[in-house]
Amino acid sequence: MSQEIRGKVRRWLAVGLLGLLLVTVWAGIIEPVVDYLDTATLARGIALRALERDRALLQQADAIKEARKSVDQSPRWRNFYEGPKAESATLQLEADVRAILRDSNSATSMVAAPAISHGPVIRIAVRVNLTMRVDQLAEALDRIQKNTRLLRIESLTVQAPEVQAAQTNPPVTVQMEVSALMLTAADQPGAST
Repeated sequence: MSQEIRGKVRRWLAVGLLGLLLVTVWAGIIEPVVDYLDTATLARGIALRALERDRALLQQADAIKEARKSVDQSPRWRNFYEGPKAESATLQLEADVRAILRDSNSATSMVAAPAISHGPVIRIAVRVNLTMRVDQLAEALDRIQKNTRLLRIESLTVQAPEVQAAQTNPPVTVQMEVSALMLTAADQPGAST
């Protein structure tokens, strides 16, 4: 092999080694530093946005306290049942529903549904089965809507006779689930948190 060919091979080998060295330096040193700087910049941006949000909340602290006080003093809290346990509130709900349905003059079957927690409030419910006349049902639904407690009819099934004479008020079989919300003593507005 001639001296000239050896010189070309050495140059190509030197250029190849230089390229390999540059790739190694990039992958081992420069790229991790660039990734670290990008991550640090992103984290700094997130921290700055959090600081801006916290600063804005501090400026609104008095307004937030006033709004909380007005919510705590709202008369709407009286629409919820209260009690240490869901069972006692469910018994009160049953008594209220029985009072609403008192005009039906028929046996009323009531079963308590399991209480379900929804954040700071608990959903209580009763399932009712009874027979009443159509006008009594309309009056009962009106009384449920106007009740001082916030009662909600979750489901309502009415079975009426297939045939009825004109100007009659036939009895219908009614199945419904009536629910309400309750607060425990710890959840009541103004309770120490």
